[in-house]
Amino acid sequence: MDDSVIKGLVIGAIPYNESSRIVKLFTKDKGMIPLWVRTGKKIKKAIWHPLSAVELSGYKRKKKDGLATFKEASRVLPANNILKDARRSAVAFFIAEVVDKSISDEAPLPEVFNLLWDTINLLESSDSVANLHIFFVGNLVNELGLMPEIWGNEREITSGSLNLSTGEWSEVEMNLSKEAYFLKSELAFLMMKIPGMKFDDMQSLGLDKSSRKELLLGMVMFIQLNHAGLREIKSYDVLETIFSA
Repeated sequence: MDDSVIKGLVIGAIPYNESSRIVKLFTKDKGMIPLWVRTGKKIKKAIWHPLSAVELSGYKRKKKDGLATFKEASRVLPANNILKDARRSAVAFFIAEVVDKSISDEAPLPEVFNLLWDTINLLESSDSVANLHIFFVGNLVNELGLMPEIWGNEREITSGSLNLSTGEWSEVEMNLSKEAYFLKSELAFLMMKIPGMKFDDMQSLGLDKSSRKELLLGMVMFIQLNHAGLREIKSYDVLETIFSA
């Protein structure tokens, strides 16, 4: 591919001035890059929503740590349902925020890029996206190489916890909290099974609301503790509200 043409996934954006913003773009070969984007009246703003897949022509970046620029941008994956459906939009915002607050450097992560690309396709085309955020985060743990090894005989273990800070197992069952980074073994085993599941299999998780929340936030905490440090995921409450309606 021409070096001046690049594909990327929109992760987030911050205002730069009244007529521009800095967009975080996640790319397969260059990792996360800051992109300078004009936002004037004649510019199409809808293309820069979270998890939008775009192709840039005339891509340039003079310095390794400088802002990238481009001449033209076009969408490369459809987002009709994502933009029209509040549930799909909420999942997109959540996944983008998890990536934004969990992957801080610009090192290429092609496996994570491919996972995001496949997730966007599922988000647009699947009949139900109720568990897609859980499916994504479980697979993200795996793609980042964080998945712990199995502890003893799963069938014989009725208690215990996974220390999310060290990846080590404990025989003591502890609940997840902001002060105690532990995930109950039952939920940790489920996390380990997600990468081997198809998304359709996720529809029958059989978890109550409390366990779903603990599993999801535990997996996010596991990633952050081993990458960028703990940061609040603000879009989670919106996600919960929409799916509870």
